[in-house]
Amino acid sequence: MELTDLRKMRGKQIAVTNGLILTLLTIYFVMISVLDVTFSVLFLILGISILIQAILGFLKSDSTKSFIPIFEQVANYEKQKMGREWNKQRRMGFIWNLILSGLMFMQYYFSRGSTDHVFQIDFTFMFVITLIALGLINISLFLHIRKVDRSTSELDMKGYTWKSSLVAVVVGVVLAVASIAFIMFYILSNL
Repeated sequence: MELTDLRKMRGKQIAVTNGLILTLLTIYFVMISVLDVTFSVLFLILGISILIQAILGFLKSDSTKSFIPIFEQVANYEKQKMGREWNKQRRMGFIWNLILSGLMFMQYYFSRGSTDHVFQIDFTFMFVITLIALGLINISLFLHIRKVDRSTSELDMKGYTWKSSLVAVVVGVVLAVASIAFIMFYILSNL
């Protein structure tokens, strides 16, 4: 693939990914502000959504088909470039979706009798969370793009899936601790 075509494809990929994330977050914020949703229902909906994604991913197996053309183009390119590691990475992503779905169902189970409603929207807090989420997703996407595009053979990608999963777990734990500390500080400072 020519360098200019590659840059165009990656630019579109980043733009569409960010657009989808912002659209989904906007829909989410509008829904929780308009609808009277309890935490248990929210966890159930999230669990079902993530489970459906995982099942569809497993059923698609190694297919690169997507209803968003740029994602199909990227999948074809990365499949060719990464070889077997592409299948491993996708399978690992689907496994993480299953785990996350299970956690959502567990949260639903533990909060099913609660009548606590989803928090009132604090736009400053939501704006900060959205910026952090977008930042993390874009950094992760940039690092992935850089690794794939700079590889010259499938051997360059050997072990990429387990290394990136390990880094993701470590970063996730650090961010979870930092998020809890930030949320506690934010709540206590607003009392």
